[in-house]
Amino acid sequence: MYQTFLRFRNVSYTYPGSNTSAVSSVSLNFGAGWAAFAGPNGSGKTTVLKLATGLLYPETGSIVSSGNTVYCAQRTDYPPGNRDNFLLDWSKEAIKLRDSLQIEDDWGERWSTLSHGERKRLQIAVALWSRPAVLALDEPFNHLDIYGRSLLKDAMLNYKGCGLLVSHDRHALDSICSSCTLFLPEGVQLFKTGYTGAVKADIGQQNDLRKQHKEAKSNYFRLKKDARRKMLKARTIQAHASGRNISFKDICKSNCDGPSRVDGIVQKAGQRSRKAAARADKAREQMETISCRKIYNSGIELSGENSSRNYLLKIHSGEVTAGSRTLTYPDLEIGTENKIALTGRNGAGKTLFLNHIHLRLNCPPDKLLWIPQEITAEQSSICLSEAKNTSKENLGKIMTIARRLGSDPKRILTSAVPSPGETRKLLLALGLAKTPWLVVMDEPTNHMDLPSVECLERALNDFSGALLLVSHDQVFLEQTANQFWKIENDRLSVTY
Repeated sequence: MYQTFLRFRNVSYTYPGSNTSAVSSVSLNFGAGWAAFAGPNGSGKTTVLKLATGLLYPETGSIVSSGNTVYCAQRTDYPPGNRDNFLLDWSKEAIKLRDSLQIEDDWGERWSTLSHGERKRLQIAVALWSRPAVLALDEPFNHLDIYGRSLLKDAMLNYKGCGLLVSHDRHALDSICSSCTLFLPEGVQLFKTGYTGAVKADIGQQNDLRKQHKEAKSNYFRLKKDARRKMLKARTIQAHASGRNISFKDICKSNCDGPSRVDGIVQKAGQRSRKAAARADKAREQMETISCRKIYNSGIELSGENSSRNYLLKIHSGEVTAGSRTLTYPDLEIGTENKIALTGRNGAGKTLFLNHIHLRLNCPPDKLLWIPQEITAEQSSICLSEAKNTSKENLGKIMTIARRLGSDPKRILTSAVPSPGETRKLLLALGLAKTPWLVVMDEPTNHMDLPSVECLERALNDFSGALLLVSHDQVFLEQTANQFWKIENDRLSVTY
């Protein structure tokens, strides 16, 4: 028997200081199992997760859940609550959960030195341990390598409550979730299928609506043309009947019935004109009731340039040491057109190595676009302020890039703090004004919605300068990189 774990009834919410609603008139029901949330950055997915778990309260409408709720945020800036209690719980269930996600006993003590992927696993393990009726995961696969994603997916499938999942991992949205809620410009819509099926169904609906709108528009213009013809005919007959040097014979040539009753002729012509106009108005109203989504141009161009220097990085073999870890690397060079992917398991030392080479780059700051793995809420606000304070011309270009990456410019500009995905788009747009020689992106697909990932993939493929990308998204890297730096067993190797 179907049991409702979570119910939204006509829920709306607006963030303080914003001129537009983050979500409006949302009505949804969720039972046991995982439900996918998908849509552009800033469309309200995270807001709905926070409303569902009681972190936000609706302005209108109501939300009812069947028990306790937990929200796991995108960011991993702070350790989860109950971390120590979980790590000190030696019950069979807690041990099994720690083993399944490979959580080590000392992770609570060394949170600050954990990789973001390790932090994410611990964050979600604590959430699962609390046995919530409703568990909301916001981009849980960010920072996780392929192995870590597999561990997490298995743990999620063992969860028995109501799970809400926001992710750009297409495989997870299809394999784990039995329903998908799409956040669309016209509102939210629930589909009883995974992400791929939901998108396919939505495209089918929009194609049907465009076809109906086209047919209704054609019918309206046909009736409008007929109404105009009858109106002109009626006016001509009226002019004839007014005696402006027009003979009665000319009046009868108007193809109207009645050989001599001029008033009747005029009246019938007027009736025909009014009826035709009414039919045209009805057709227009019918056309306007058929609303289909506007299609915007997508795709951006990364306007970089090749450096006049021979190389942007050239270092001899050496070591990087942090605590008890020592990472060795061979002679390395980044040329002016190299497209390099830096890969490795969570905690392998990728961010450590990036920090090491950052200080050794042969690239001036104004020709370097460096987008870090994680961006704090404070940095997001600073980024938004920088965009707002630029010239109108530059702001227009920045917002065009944001829109072509799938975000609503108006929503970004009116938000107090842009979402992590929107912030990455703003950083990218602001950096492009430099026409950079080198773009370094640590986990570029994190927090970004699926259309944006595909758009960024195409843009990086055509980029004129050099790239250094750190990512666990193998498909993304295969499309954008031609050289691979892999860290394994504390050693970096190079393959082509």
